[in-house]
Amino acid sequence: MTREQFWKLVDRVKGTKKREVAIAKLLRKLTPSEIVSYQEHFDTLTRQAYRWDLWGAAYIIGGGCSDDGFIDFQYGLIAQGREIYESALASPDSLADLAIQGEIPNELFGYVADHVYEDLTGEDEIPRPSSRKKTPNPLGEEWDFDDAVQNARRLPKLWAKYGGS
Repeated sequence: MTREQFWKLVDRVKGTKKREVAIAKLLRKLTPSEIVSYQEHFDTLTRQAYRWDLWGAAYIIGGGCSDDGFIDFQYGLIAQGREIYESALASPDSLADLAIQGEIPNELFGYVADHVYEDLTGEDEIPRPSSRKKTPNPLGEEWDFDDAVQNARRLPKLWAKYGGS
């Protein structure tokens, strides 16, 4: 599966209410090796979104964001589709332009391929030859997300929209 094919699948479900259910239906039509490839792309995109500026965005939007909450945010950001994901990576402040009302996190979307693969093959875990490599720390410059001045300077649109909540 190419990255383009991955995004075509995700973009097909981005407007649905239960994206994890919709993507599971699409993944069930694939071969196990295609599901492994899907997961490789998913893991790579999750790693690319492991950045301080995106964590700051998640923190501001959600009124706080733990380590686990940020993982759920990364999964949900991918579930929003290619355009929103790539815009957010280019400028996390672009998330202020969306009518998301703090509802990006989607933990279940991150586990769909694992569950479908297990159902189809009977194996306990989807193979992850290279995409499991974790980045030890988020990329970019860390800052104190409780610092209103820093938040307003780094993510002014998000801070203006969500900072008071």
